[in-house]
Amino acid sequence: MVDFDEKSHRSFLAELMKTTTIQDVARQAGVSVTSVSNYLNDRHNHLRQATIERIEASIKQLDYSPSKVARQLKTGHTPMLGVLMPSIVNPYHSELALAIDEAAQLRGFRPVLGNSHRDEKREKAFIEELVGYGVRGFIVTTELTNLSVMADFLKRNVAFVLFDLRASELKIPGVDVVSIDNVLATSVAVDHLVSLGHRSIAYVTPPRFSASRKARLQGFETAIRKHGLGIPIVISKDADPAAEQGDSKLAYYGQRAAKQLLEITPRPTAVIAMNDILAIGVLAGLHKLGVNVPADMSLVGIDDIQISSLIVPTMTSLRPSYQTMADTAIDYLQSRLADPARLGRECIVAPDLIIRESTAAPKQG
Repeated sequence: MVDFDEKSHRSFLAELMKTTTIQDVARQAGVSVTSVSNYLNDRHNHLRQATIERIEASIKQLDYSPSKVARQLKTGHTPMLGVLMPSIVNPYHSELALAIDEAAQLRGFRPVLGNSHRDEKREKAFIEELVGYGVRGFIVTTELTNLSVMADFLKRNVAFVLFDLRASELKIPGVDVVSIDNVLATSVAVDHLVSLGHRSIAYVTPPRFSASRKARLQGFETAIRKHGLGIPIVISKDADPAAEQGDSKLAYYGQRAAKQLLEITPRPTAVIAMNDILAIGVLAGLHKLGVNVPADMSLVGIDDIQISSLIVPTMTSLRPSYQTMADTAIDYLQSRLADPARLGRECIVAPDLIIRESTAAPKQG
């Protein structure tokens, strides 16, 4: 048995708890603390190559890791960014969040996710709390319920990138916009169905009309008129107003809409849903009612979520480039944080038509 030596024990604990500092790195490399600081903050143009090499060797030898807390105290912000969406239950938002996460981490950001359920108080509370922790950049995957919420944060040099609306609709300087071309999406869907021979095409949408949902409806109506067709529109509603918040009821809305579709005279031979999760609900509802897709009714969704290629029948859909939107959003955010005064920019991504099994020519006769 070894006798307990209190002095040796304290010395051991002190050594164990010792933290390597920037001063230790400077001493080891034989350079100033300022030189090490310039290196850590990517100001390499202030340093000679020999100095850079000595600092790198010292950092490696001492296994030095800069204090994130200290850096936050110095700069007033963190490398985190906020990602706010209605609800991750909608696969479109979860797939977009994944693309944003990958793009952000490649550029040194750490995303923090929040679900707003399209509730103004939740939106404001999420932004306020993260700003309190030093977060200065936010990506919002749909328009905020109340755009004026951003006004106070913009004055504090907080950067925003908003999805699913146009800059002309936003009318707020200093905010960047990234969106799928929502008008084009439904227009292309109509053109596809008309090319198959359909002359009676319905459109299904949920009751809460955000800017993107209005744009998709507009694209549908314009395309239908272009082809000289009638415009049957089904707005699937629920008795519970609270159910309209977020996106948790979209598939349910689709199921209810299926019954409404069959009540239209003459019955539509094709239907376009506002998005894929709504379309999947329509598909389930039609199946329960004995209507075969696409033999009895063709079906098109928008967003091309992953499950759309796995269901039976596989879903024809309009696919945006999630990666393009995510990369652009992070690029906009980085440049906004570097130059808060620059003018807002806009990126509108044209979707691709992905033709699968859910669309076919209508029955003859």
